[in-house]
Amino acid sequence: MASPDSADPGLQPLDPKLFRDDDDDEDIFWKQKLNALINGTVTPSEAATDYDSCVVEDANRRHAELLKRPDPRNLTAEEEERRVPSMRAIAPNPSGDIQLLFPWIATLCSAFPPHHEKQTRIIRFLEALRDLPRRDVLDGVPPEDPNEPYYTITLWPLGGGWRGLPEVFLLESYEFSYPYSHIETPGSETQLRWRNFQSAIARLTSSGLIDCGFLSALEDILPSSEYYRDLEKRKVGGPNRVGGDVIAAAQWILWPEQGRYVYRECRTRDDIDGPRQMWSMKGWRQWKEQFGFVAGDERFGQQARAVARLARHQMLAYEAELV
Repeated sequence: MASPDSADPGLQPLDPKLFRDDDDDEDIFWKQKLNALINGTVTPSEAATDYDSCVVEDANRRHAELLKRPDPRNLTAEEEERRVPSMRAIAPNPSGDIQLLFPWIATLCSAFPPHHEKQTRIIRFLEALRDLPRRDVLDGVPPEDPNEPYYTITLWPLGGGWRGLPEVFLLESYEFSYPYSHIETPGSETQLRWRNFQSAIARLTSSGLIDCGFLSALEDILPSSEYYRDLEKRKVGGPNRVGGDVIAAAQWILWPEQGRYVYRECRTRDDIDGPRQMWSMKGWRQWKEQFGFVAGDERFGQQARAVARLARHQMLAYEAELV
């Protein structure tokens, strides 16, 4: 479909914020691979195969070196003197490689407009990782009891809350969404990044890669949200903040794959009964009503009203289609 943000001035990628002045050699090694991915130097499939191979080969190399040590479970006195932080710096550490990768991916998610080719490369890369043959990789030091199995992690099932990845995206969301954030400044970098981020996590969620549903800005467009501004007391900032959240939240609705996913999930229950549950028919009706309210109220900006109108139209279309 044509971009629903065709009137949006923010159609160009923003600074990826990938490289930092304090990056060490390991950071640079992995970040260069991500940079090649988003720039199209390698395909998502090639990037996934390469990343997987590097993680496994590094773990195997570290394990071989570990077994040469007199004590493979503890640092030597010399290593402690050199302030080696822990055996994690020496032992197989695929879990550490994962912990490095995904905060960078979460940061990249705010850089690219909805369904931009660079955003799509990130999604395809994660799909390619998930589709690789499963394999267990040694992680950490050997067990103290040699009769106990060595701890392993399985690469790369993804999906749901694997390895606590939703929490990584929760932390990234705090960069944009907080009281009096520049989400309420139309066309600001913060507003654009919030929209981009919501688009990316909607795609991650609907693709079954990482469940970020509880981070959906759909909740923020309701008067019950802690971020919903009083439209009477803050006659400019209030509508602008709600409008910015509407533009971001609509990314879960406007695009058919994400919109159909949301509606299917909402149809599974009438109301939520848990702190991180997002989808219910009660919520669906509230979001549809709120999109209609924003679309028809002149206090909101032109873009927010147009996006809200289209989002409500899409919701009605999904209801008619998925009976």
